[in-house]
Amino acid sequence: PFPRQAPWCARARRVRSPCRMAPAAPSDADATLAIPQDEPSSVLAAARSAKDAAEKSGDQKAKAIACIKVADALSLTGAASEAMAQATEAVELCEEVRFDIGRGAALAVLARICATHGAGEDDAELGFDSAQDALRLFRKMGLQRGEAVALWSTSLVEVAFGTPQRAVQCAKEAMLKFRELGDGVGEAIACLALADGYLRAGQPQRAVQAVDRSTAIQASLGNRRKEAACLHSRASIELERGDQSGAIATLGRARATLKDLRDHHGEAAVLGTAQQAHLAAGSVTEALRAAQEKVTVYHQAGDRKAEGRALLGVASLLLQAGDTARAGKVSEIALGILSETQDRDAVVEAMEMLGAVKHAQVKSQMHSAIEASADFMHVPKHLIIDPGLSLRLQDSYKEAARKGLI
Repeated sequence: PFPRQAPWCARARRVRSPCRMAPAAPSDADATLAIPQDEPSSVLAAARSAKDAAEKSGDQKAKAIACIKVADALSLTGAASEAMAQATEAVELCEEVRFDIGRGAALAVLARICATHGAGEDDAELGFDSAQDALRLFRKMGLQRGEAVALWSTSLVEVAFGTPQRAVQCAKEAMLKFRELGDGVGEAIACLALADGYLRAGQPQRAVQAVDRSTAIQASLGNRRKEAACLHSRASIELERGDQSGAIATLGRARATLKDLRDHHGEAAVLGTAQQAHLAAGSVTEALRAAQEKVTVYHQAGDRKAEGRALLGVASLLLQAGDTARAGKVSEIALGILSETQDRDAVVEAMEMLGAVKHAQVKSQMHSAIEASADFMHVPKHLIIDPGLSLRLQDSYKEAARKGLI
């Protein structure tokens, strides 16, 4: 669960009436509620620069808007705790300067952070409260764009913690409002939220239709990267439906676009899903080829850490296929690369993979020895060959005794 550091959390459930001040200029709404189309990393860099500039100039409203954008971008990059801190700061700043549009936008971002990264009842409650507070606030202000954003955020929270029917309803309302506003970007993301709701409701065909609608919108806007992301989403739905061949074909289209755009991380993500699709289809050879291509993509991009982790994926597949010799070599290469990056967790993973490979090699050797001697020795019908099993059991017993569990 996210830390409860923000003093405003206790007040978040009491939505005050809009501040008694002149209505904000349309530019405030556009700047605060605009949905970025660029990559999260570039949005994050620009938002942080804007925040630094606002701090130097003392413009609290501009700082609040920058905090909202920083929080949103951080959430998309996976930095949940930092995103939560930025969203909290944005809410507090907006309350200080009585900036209602910003407060509603920050609450909507907070709801999306909870929906994406939250776990447990506390985060679910915070997500629902934040989304509903934002929705009520924007409705009182009569701000249709804010209402659309709040409905979209609510649909994501419903998908994560609530009911799929409510998620579908909120996503549809958001989609229609964005369409009325002529906001293609908003309509496209609402379509993806609608797809998530349909998928959660057990209606994959409707989910595919919603994703296709989002894909068409992104294509009309000329955003090829987002179009490829929509194709990736479609392939994931097809894979969940059990249509491996359809998923593989869709992933091929997505990869071609991302390769043309030189989006290495997007292409690698598509290859990861392709690997899953090939495994689901029972083709370990094709899955291994996709995993190896993923390593090549990261190597060409110069991302050593990602390359090392991708090599561990190749080693895991080789181990599943019983090729312990190659799995060991690949694991050693991965360990060397990850040691250079000084990523402690990744190094531990590589060492664990090497341990698993050595265990499999010893196990194979023991099997071969028993088979060679089977003609003149008794072999139990239910033979268990697991080198080191007795020692691990003893260690587990001692650890449980030390903790007082037995």
